[in-house]
Amino acid sequence: FFSSVWDPYSRPARRTQWLVSALAYHYGLDRGVENEIIVLATGLDQYLQEIFHHLDCEGEGKIPGEDFQTLCLVLGLQDDDEAAADPEECTGLCENLSPELTFRQFHAKLCGYFSTKAGCKLPLGKESEHIETQIRLRSPLRRRREQAAAGRRALEDENASLRELVEDMRAALQSSDARCLALQVGLWKSHAQFNQELEKELRNSHEALIALEDCNHSLKREQAEMRKKVEEARCVIVNSLGKVKELETKAHKMSQLQIYIQQLESQLQYYR
Repeated sequence: FFSSVWDPYSRPARRTQWLVSALAYHYGLDRGVENEIIVLATGLDQYLQEIFHHLDCEGEGKIPGEDFQTLCLVLGLQDDDEAAADPEECTGLCENLSPELTFRQFHAKLCGYFSTKAGCKLPLGKESEHIETQIRLRSPLRRRREQAAAGRRALEDENASLRELVEDMRAALQSSDARCLALQVGLWKSHAQFNQELEKELRNSHEALIALEDCNHSLKREQAEMRKKVEEARCVIVNSLGKVKELETKAHKMSQLQIYIQQLESQLQYYR
């Protein structure tokens, strides 16, 4: 029933899915898992503590809520497809998220998400309240060496060595994967910040381009007005030159008329 709704192996296996697969296996959501997932799931609380420890790089005992949201994105727990298929559960993972999360809140959020999908609830009471203290007492790389009792057979010693080796491998695998997830969260945040800065630069460039286009339009309008005024001035000058020529022509005719009048006056005096 569960596999038809949500499948942690719906995509090709990646290291970012190890935690998802371990949680799914722990809560009985997927049994067809590989050996490393089974090993990781045997120390799930310690696995989560390792991841929290690497996210809490300052050692303050808390991580930003934004980092938790980014981790969910890295793990594929907030994909668009899943949100569309089951928006209530996807929203519940990060709803009412505090600005900062302690390990207990971090643990409860992730485990609660998978336990809800499995149809069960997390245990309540003193055990869950003190889970952080209990986990902190266990070192991730601590070897659980058990002294073989005197007289045990060689097979028991070999089994103990194998168990110890598995514990060491599990601790190393958890620590390595936790570090990898923390780095991916940091890389995701860096990309997001870079994208925001790039979008800001693009907006500024777009605004500058619009301002330049407005300035260009204004210059074109002013240029057109100047051309119009120059054309009007040219027409005025041409008209003025025409009038000057007319006046010159009239002035020339007036001088000829004066000469003719003088000739007539001379003739008139002669006949008198």
